[in-house]
Amino acid sequence: MKTLLEIISYGFLSLLLTISFIPFIRKVAISVNLVDKPNYRKVHLDTVPLIGGIAIALVVFMVIFISGFRNVFIKEYFSVFAGAITLLIVGIIDDKNDISAKYKLAIQLILALIIALSGTRLTSLYGLFGIYEISTWIQYLLTILIITGVVNAFNLMDGVDGLMGGLSLIGFSIFLISAIYFKDYFLVFLSAVFMGAIVGFLKFNLGKKKIFIGDSGSLFIGFIMITLAIKFLQKNMLPHDTTPDLVLLILLVFFSIPVFDSLRVYMGRMKNGKSPFKADKSHLHHLLLSIGLTHKKVDIVISAICMLMLILIVSLKSFLTMTLIIMLLILSFSIIIRLLLMINKLYQWTTRIKVMECSVNKKESNLDY
Repeated sequence: MKTLLEIISYGFLSLLLTISFIPFIRKVAISVNLVDKPNYRKVHLDTVPLIGGIAIALVVFMVIFISGFRNVFIKEYFSVFAGAITLLIVGIIDDKNDISAKYKLAIQLILALIIALSGTRLTSLYGLFGIYEISTWIQYLLTILIITGVVNAFNLMDGVDGLMGGLSLIGFSIFLISAIYFKDYFLVFLSAVFMGAIVGFLKFNLGKKKIFIGDSGSLFIGFIMITLAIKFLQKNMLPHDTTPDLVLLILLVFFSIPVFDSLRVYMGRMKNGKSPFKADKSHLHHLLLSIGLTHKKVDIVISAICMLMLILIVSLKSFLTMTLIIMLLILSFSIIIRLLLMINKLYQWTTRIKVMECSVNKKESNLDY
C-alpha cells in the first residue's frame, strides 16, 4: 500500500511539474520558431508551439531520477528510453525543418533493430493464428515491423487537439491496471508518471494558450508505449500452453486501432497512385472532422470506439479464440470506416445542394430587384 501511495504521489508530482514548466518552454519555443504554422492541411488558424512532447519527456526523466526507481530504469529500461530520446530529437528537428519521411522511417527501423538486439523482442504469438513459439529470425522481423508500424501509426493519429493525449491516457491506464495485477511496480510507477505529464499537457493542448505535442511527442510516446508493451509481455505473460491472457488481447486491440487506420490510409494512397508517405486528409479523425464534428467531439468518438472495442473483446474472450476475436475486430473497424465514408459523402452532397440552393435564391433575388 505504501508503495502504491508513493507511486500515486509521483504521478501528481509529474502533473504539477508539467503545468509549471510548459509556460516557460512555450516562450522558448516561440522565440526559436519551434511552432506549427497553418496550411491547407491544418485545421488551426494560428501558429502553435510544438513543445508537448519535450515537456512530457523532460518531466518524466526528472521524476524517474529523483525517485527510488532510477536503478531499475538504468538496468532494464535504458535502451528503451535511449531510443525514445533519439526519436524525440529527430521529431524536434522534423517539427522545425521537416525531415524526409524516408529518413525518419530508416531511423525508426534502426532503433527498432537495436531494441530487438538488446533483448526486447516478441518471442511468441501466444496462440494467435494457432502459433505459439516462433523462430529467432521471425522474432527480430516481427519486433522491428511492429515497433516501426506502431510508432508511425501514433505519429499519423496526431491530427486533432487532445487525440494523441487521450489515446495515450487510455494506453497508460491499461499498463497501470495490468502492472498492478502482475505486481510490476516499475511499470505502475512509469504509467502514473506518464499519465500525470499527459494530463498536464492536455490542460494546455485543450486550453487557450494552446500547445501541440508535435512529431517529437508522438514519436517519443509511440515508441515508449510499444516497446513497454513488448517488454511487459516478455516478463509477465503466462506459459504458452495456457489460455492467452486477457492483457494480451487488450493490448492488441488498443494498438490495432491506429495501426488499422494507418494501413488503410497507406493502401488508399497507393491505390490512387500516390506515395504512401504523402500527407493528406484521409485519416479517421479527418473523416470525423469533415462531417462537422468539433475537435473535442472527434476525441470523444475515437476514444469511444477504442473503449467499445475493448469491451467487445473482453465480453467475447470466454466464447471465441483470440484469432476469431482479432478477425472480428478487423471486420468491426472496416464497417465503422465504411459507415463514416458513406456519412462523409452524404454530408458533402447535402452541403453542395445547400450551396446550389443559396446560389439560385441569390440569382432570383437579383432578378426580382
